Amino acid sequence: MANEDRPNILWIFSDQHRGSAMGCAGDPNVETPHLDRLAREGVRFTNAYANDPLCSPFRASLFTGQYCTTHGVISNHRPLLPGRPVLPLILKDSGYHTSYMGKWHISGGCFGHHFVSPWYRPGWDDWLGWENANVHFDFEYSVGTSPRILTADGYMTDWLTDRTIEWLDRRPRGQPWFHVVSSEPPHPPSVAPEPYMAAYRGRELQHRKNFPLDHPRREQFEQSLRGYYAQIKNIDDNVGRLLDALERSGLLNETIVCYLSDHGDFMGSHGRMSKERPEEESANIPLIVRYPPSIPAGRTSDALIGGVDIMPTLLGLLGIPAPATVEGRDLSAAVRGIDDSGAEYVYIQYEHCIYPEDPHLVWRALRTGPWSVTCTLLDGPTQLFNLPADPYQMGNLIDSPEHRAERDRLLGRMRQIAAEIGDGFFDRAEFERGAGGATAQEAGPS
Repeated sequence: MANEDRPNILWIFSDQHRGSAMGCAGDPNVETPHLDRLAREGVRFTNAYANDPLCSPFRASLFTGQYCTTHGVISNHRPLLPGRPVLPLILKDSGYHTSYMGKWHISGGCFGHHFVSPWYRPGWDDWLGWENANVHFDFEYSVGTSPRILTADGYMTDWLTDRTIEWLDRRPRGQPWFHVVSSEPPHPPSVAPEPYMAAYRGRELQHRKNFPLDHPRREQFEQSLRGYYAQIKNIDDNVGRLLDALERSGLLNETIVCYLSDHGDFMGSHGRMSKERPEEESANIPLIVRYPPSIPAGRTSDALIGGVDIMPTLLGLLGIPAPATVEGRDLSAAVRGIDDSGAEYVYIQYEHCIYPEDPHLVWRALRTGPWSVTCTLLDGPTQLFNLPADPYQMGNLIDSPEHRAERDRLLGRMRQIAAEIGDGFFDRAEFERGAGGATAQEAGPS
């Protein structure tokens, strides 16, 4: 049984759900009454970001509180290695029963759905999952430490919600619990059960201002968007089922309920698909937290918070000290509404995923105050946006003479942060080594 000092914790974790794609975030294309309810009864963060907008690096950061260049999972094909404190072990040591269901994707496998029994998953008392599937119907999974491969019958988000509700009925009594349900939708393929797909077939979409209506791939973008919204509608219905199950069990107000995703998806904005970029559609994520005993209801917070901050923030809510290995910040005061200033910055990293390193595709970005600035390994500063003035990032200010001083200040701050966390990006930066140019090391923080 939980108490206010040690509440239960339910993480509802999706994959590739951008932060703007909810009714409570103002998206007119999808109705999300249950996510809206969570936001109404808790706090929704508008400026939550993936510190690396890619599946495995984000997930490793989520459970370690570290940047990808520290924990080493810089792509979908690098495993998280033993030797650092991880959240489920910390909670187990604090008396929690820990349970995980769904996509794991921190053990190094990505090339197909047969990675169903990840070798490294420390701290989970109960386990039902797989490494990575990208198959949403009749997918494969394993249970516990068994190597036996099983096949689920049905659609992933529905099936995982069924299993979670069953788990709530048989949960261990007499101790608080931490349960994660991790579903791949709305990750591609953009498919959902037929009633959801039918609701969007032929539906007119209201596009974001940065969606190019004259793009040659517009039809493809819109087809994917319809499936994407169908998946999100299905997610929302399953969030409602989980809230109902908690309410029936008398657990709803004894449980910290958190909805989040690992990154977003362009879905045609800026003429792009997928993620792996610093723009809002890719890096901004939904983050909603409900817990009436200590989180005031109905708040929308603009406080900055990154993926590395979620672990220490949860521990802060529980009064559990974060280990010294954690690089993120405890922002529990922002969650509780005591101090809504949040983090000074979110530092975002990306190392190219599959192929040999291409310096065009390695970048760092900084979100701080109203600004978003991006550098690539080869080309240097490439983007500067004032987000309150330009929320759709359509007016790049990187070459604006009147913003040069601001740009240089932000780049200096990026170099300082990189040095503080041991990120060697600016030591490798080709743009710092041009003819007559100083290296990042020679230039130092500015």
